[in-house]
Formats: sequence, C-alpha cells, structure tokens
Amino acid sequence: MFLTGSLPVFENDIFLKYRPFPENPSNLFLLHWHEVFASFLFYITIQYLSAHFSPIVLGDAYNKLSRKTQINFDIHVVSMVQCVLSIGLLLPTWNHPHYQNRLHDPHSSILGYTPYGGFVCAISLGYFLWDLYVCLKFYSLFGVGFLFHGFAAVYVFGTSFYPFCMPWIPAFLLFELSTPFVNINWFANRLPKGTFSDKTVMINGLMLLFTFFSVRIAWGFYAVYLLAIDMFQIWDQLPWYLPVPVLALNVLLDTLNVYWFSKMVAIARKTLKKSKTD
Repeated sequence: MFLTGSLPVFENDIFLKYRPFPENPSNLFLLHWHEVFASFLFYITIQYLSAHFSPIVLGDAYNKLSRKTQINFDIHVVSMVQCVLSIGLLLPTWNHPHYQNRLHDPHSSILGYTPYGGFVCAISLGYFLWDLYVCLKFYSLFGVGFLFHGFAAVYVFGTSFYPFCMPWIPAFLLFELSTPFVNINWFANRLPKGTFSDKTVMINGLMLLFTFFSVRIAWGFYAVYLLAIDMFQIWDQLPWYLPVPVLALNVLLDTLNVYWFSKMVAIARKTLKKSKTD
C-alpha cells in the first residue's frame, strides 16, 4: 500500500451521458455499450493508421517486411497503445474499497459496481473484441493459442457487466505491465538490425522475462487463488456459469502464459549461446 496509497479513486463515468440509446437501460451492458463500440472502433482505427503511416515514417524498414509481418507490426502498434491506456485506466480503480476491503466484504469484491469500473471494463472489452476479430481474420498467422486467449478475455470482461468481478479489474489488467517489453522485443527482432542498440535489446529482454514471470505467472496464479477465495464465500449467490468458466479460463490462461514463458526462456538461451559462440 505504500506504493499505491496515494493513487486517486474514481467513481464516475463522464461518458455515460453520450450514450445515444436506450434512455433507460435495463442492464449494465446496455448502460455502457457505446463505450464498448467506441473502443472497438478506436483500435480498428489505430490499426488502419499504422498500416498507412508506418510506411511513411519507417520507409523501407516497414516496406521490405513481408505482408504477414506488416500485419503483425500494425497489431503490435495497437497492442502498445492499448497497454499504455490500460495501465493508466486501472490506477484509479486500485484503491477502491470494493477491491481493497475484499477480506471483510467479499460480496462487493465479486458483485460490486461503479460507473468508472464499468467504463474501464467497456474500454477493455472493446479492445478484446478487436483482438478476437483479428485472431479470427488472421487465424493462419496467430493460431489456436491466441484465438483461445481472445475468446477467454471477451468472455471474462463480458461477464463483468453482470456485474461480476468488476472490482478485480486492476488485478488482471496488471498483466499489461509486461506488454510494452513484449512489443519492443518483437519490433527489435523484425526491424533492420541497428534500429535498436544491442544494449537496449538486452535490457528490454531482461525486463520482459522479469515482468512476464512476475505479473502474468507469479501474480497471475496468486490472483486467481485470491479470487477463488472470494467467490467461494458467496458461491450460493452466483449462477454456476459465472464463477466456474471464469476460474477455469483464468487458470488455463495462466498455464498458457507458463508455456509462452518457457518459449521465451528457450529463445533467450539460444541467443545467449549464439552470442558466446560469436
């Protein structure tokens, strides 16, 4: 708490008044649907702008990439924008009593709602809908692992409008702390040699391994454990199709992160061995 105690707490959503319809929404999704839609369009626009401005800004460094790599480049640009926004948006939710007082009030921890929390969920759901769309459109490029991740994220953030686990937004968006390093690592390996210095690549690689393991694996499994404790305390108040899939999907996603981390470590070892040989 000494690091986060001074963070502000937001309750209100200033964008609710811009909802075109319905005037009297019957559920939280209808209350926030315009933010989900706007977020989806925003990320499609970022992808479009990257595809049209990256050739101008980067020249041959972008133009000489294969078509598949250019598509992946634009997607990583979107990912970089999203992770920065997510980290910024989660900060005003971290100190909210619904989350911080979970030991004394598990009901609010699981079923609590605030307009600002709904806004963060809507923006995140819009991104993951874009992500799912990309994984379906370019399935041959990303495969079943990323498709599963996209589906799971859409389901988890979609159920938050029940409301369900909305106060846990900061705990799971914290995963995005590793994403900037993932993206920089990808750019460094695809753009011409020298775009990033060897020292920058090495430091970024170390930060990638550290943050990925810390937030997506160590914290990921621990957060699911804490979430399960809260759920079990009010299990009789929940329909089974909320806690069972959400817990199962989170465990599977954490397991998938372990698999991806093992791949990162293998690549790091291979790179280090090649460096010693050179």
